[in-house]
Amino acid sequence: MTLYISSLLIACGICFFAGIHATFARSAQGQDRVYLAFGCLSLLVSVYLALAASLYQAESISTAAALARAEITLGCLIYPTGIWFFSLYAGLVHWRRWVIAAVVIFTPMLLINLGSPYSMLYTGITMRPPLVLPWGESVHDFAGTEAPVLTGLYYAAVDASFLWAVCCCVLLWRHGRGARVWSLTLYLILQATASVHAEMVNYHGGRGLTFDSLAFLALVLLMSGVLRRELQRRNQALAVSLDELRSETLRREGVEADLRHLAYHDHLTGLPNRHFMHERLQAALASTEQVDGALILFDLDHFKTINEALGHDVGDELLKGVATRISEAAPPGACVARLGGDEFALHLQPLIDNNESPAQAALRITQEITARLTAPLRIGNHDLVVGVSAGIAPLPGTARDVDSVLRQVDMALYRAKAAGRHTAVVFESEMQAQADRRLLLEKGLRLALDRGEFEVHYQPQLDMQGRFVGAEALLRWRHPEHGLIDPDEFIPIAEETGLIHRIGRDVLQQACLELETWPAAHAKARISINVSPWQLFTQDFVHTLQETVASTQADPRRITLEITENAFLHDLDDAASKIRALEAAGFQFSLDDFGSGYTSLESLKKLPVSELKIDRTFIEGLHLGSHDRFIEAMIAIAHHLKMSVVAEGVETEEQRTALAGLGCNAIQGYLVSPALPSAAFHSWLERLAG
Repeated sequence: MTLYISSLLIACGICFFAGIHATFARSAQGQDRVYLAFGCLSLLVSVYLALAASLYQAESISTAAALARAEITLGCLIYPTGIWFFSLYAGLVHWRRWVIAAVVIFTPMLLINLGSPYSMLYTGITMRPPLVLPWGESVHDFAGTEAPVLTGLYYAAVDASFLWAVCCCVLLWRHGRGARVWSLTLYLILQATASVHAEMVNYHGGRGLTFDSLAFLALVLLMSGVLRRELQRRNQALAVSLDELRSETLRREGVEADLRHLAYHDHLTGLPNRHFMHERLQAALASTEQVDGALILFDLDHFKTINEALGHDVGDELLKGVATRISEAAPPGACVARLGGDEFALHLQPLIDNNESPAQAALRITQEITARLTAPLRIGNHDLVVGVSAGIAPLPGTARDVDSVLRQVDMALYRAKAAGRHTAVVFESEMQAQADRRLLLEKGLRLALDRGEFEVHYQPQLDMQGRFVGAEALLRWRHPEHGLIDPDEFIPIAEETGLIHRIGRDVLQQACLELETWPAAHAKARISINVSPWQLFTQDFVHTLQETVASTQADPRRITLEITENAFLHDLDDAASKIRALEAAGFQFSLDDFGSGYTSLESLKKLPVSELKIDRTFIEGLHLGSHDRFIEAMIAIAHHLKMSVVAEGVETEEQRTALAGLGCNAIQGYLVSPALPSAAFHSWLERLAG
């Protein structure tokens, strides 16, 4: 019965398995050196136990000597490896120092041992009678003659290693880390017990079993269990972390999806937004398959009025209803988007109809949608009817990028609104030319002011007996490259950009200075100056006029300010208040282009206006012998309100004669003279006098 030898071999196998398992665990844990150190220690212990079992079965002194030398060699490797593992497991900060110290101590012993015939501990070995164990097992027994110095050094190094381990455990227990090192502490107790037992056996002649080799098995078993539980906890924690990571990933993906949806969709209507439409158009333009399509831009007419009158909540519901109607009416495959405010876009592509051109098909679809949108929409207690203007840009057309497409559809929409709203307009190339010219004029306006490119011309006014009664100051822009630019073209731009205020002040000052140069024979003649609605509603309008008149020493009683009917649509009371203040200062007022606007008779009665000017559109068809009841009525109303009447655009003698018969007071137009620069105007006055 070979119980003891078998136990050593079983212990060897256990340690070997533990070493392999720890090494693989180290690979799974990545850079965790604890498992690598324990794996190396377990493998060395397994070899040490195999050598111990072989030594008990050695049948010759030479074999025993070789095995003893190998056993001591393993010991010189085991103790530095054990210190390496212990330092890492205990979490020592300066673990490398202790490992290096152990290597420095045991490496010379290892080399000496390899060079010794009987190992560094013995100078000779003798074979003794077999040792019969209590259960009848017989093992070989050898006795060695110790080398006192080397043996003392070796065991001193071994004892120092164990003493270092004991001190580390005590310090860790004192610092509250006993739970970490209890297994090592238990091993040290077992190792100390086995060492004491071995010393007792040696003291009684060395005839008996020692268990110091098997104490290593206790270390491997204890630490295998501890590390296995730690590994399980780590794996469990890793599994929990992975689950949390998956949950966090799913949550982040959900958040990213929500953010992506918010980034590409309108929060109010749920439709795609401008960014989404921009990318869709970009993809369509970049596609190698250039198919016909169109971009349609819808804009609600007077939506701001609904917002202000009924509140933003009603306005929001209206936008939702419009979004629903456009989406329901859009053809399959079309993309509906809200670009912002009350603007909606519809991208049609492909747009194929054998009976219509792409532009015609887009216009037909637009008209069908706008007809649906103009049907009453019930929101709360309100039945709302909205007008819709639309601009259409054919694709691919002349545009080569998304911004160009958007500019084109904006131009078409602008043209639709300018045409009276509630209509649809398809973009044409001439719109781009007009937009380019508008941009050119807008940029040139500021430079024109600084360079003095604006001129004031004067168009004479005669009474029906041919006497000079005044002149209208008319602004002209003499562009250095484009020549004379009509006021109807640049005045609206000046009003939108705010430059009209500076231009108006300059015209007023030049006209006042011009008035003072007229001959004394025309001391009662008046000069008429156009006032933009933008100027009229500025807070300092009255002060600016009074200051200019004072600085030029002009007589305000000889100045007539011409105001169009549209100026009174914004705030009639404010306009009337300012007109009265200026009338008190001596200024006269004329209602310009009467008949082309929306001034009611009731409003006309409220205004302190002394003159009424009939718009040229009513004069064009007038001729001798005709009897225009509308002109006659206007003149009669003006006279009833104590106003004089001036007819604009009079170009023929027949028109003058007809107006005289209707009671008109004065005329202005090419029949009298076109608008003239100051010098030419003075020459005209001289010819009139001569």
